[in-house]
Amino acid sequence: MHMKNLLKEKLAKKDYVLGAFVASCSPANVEILGMNGLDFVILDMEHSPLGLETMVDMIRAAEAYDMVAIPRVYTIETKLMRRVLDIGAHGLLVPMVNNMTDARYIMDAVKFPPLGVRGMNAGRGPRWGAYENYIQEANDALFTMFQCETREGLSNVDEIAKMPGLDSIFIGTGDLSLDMGHPQDLKNPEVAGAIDHILDACQKNGKIPGIVTGSPEAAAERIQQGFRIVTIMNDLGMFKKQSQLQIQKVHALCPGK
Repeated sequence: MHMKNLLKEKLAKKDYVLGAFVASCSPANVEILGMNGLDFVILDMEHSPLGLETMVDMIRAAEAYDMVAIPRVYTIETKLMRRVLDIGAHGLLVPMVNNMTDARYIMDAVKFPPLGVRGMNAGRGPRWGAYENYIQEANDALFTMFQCETREGLSNVDEIAKMPGLDSIFIGTGDLSLDMGHPQDLKNPEVAGAIDHILDACQKNGKIPGIVTGSPEAAAERIQQGFRIVTIMNDLGMFKKQSQLQIQKVHALCPGK
């Protein structure tokens, strides 16, 4: 039995992959997204109450449909990262990676020697010993993503993008625009220029550029721009929007009642 990373395999076959943030802590929502053909999900520990026991079932739901499950941790504290990988996550998305000190600290945690200092385990990550060469395969296959979402991160992104073992830099446009003093104004020349700079740093250094979007139109625009990992929704945001539309439509069809 061998470990593989389906996200890398998908990206080898097509120009871009589509994903969603899942903040609902719901394995059923993950399963539905996989059934609908989404390529990956970000299991959001940063802005939700998601814990490890629930996450295991969310990862299994993704695997049933060849969808990649990548948790976003809520801190660069590495004990959490190691536990997430030990339960079988396919990679990690780490927010607020601002400098090379952060980057090296994280890489040490997620890679086994000689690339890092991650410790051995015998749990679900290595499939209880079923992977024949888990150490090497995990170092090669686990998909490591850093978020660039501050001025400091932007100022160091060219150096961070050179880091061995890093697969992708993912732009958190909300926090980046907020830190730059233009919250959610992605058309602001300073913010747009920052996004271009991060994209260019990825392309020059062989890292896969990723970005968050909130609509099919925005996703298509970013794909045309050159981004290859693109999220198109948050599952709770989608549920809120669609349920609101359903309720409003009933009221509109029953005027005066």
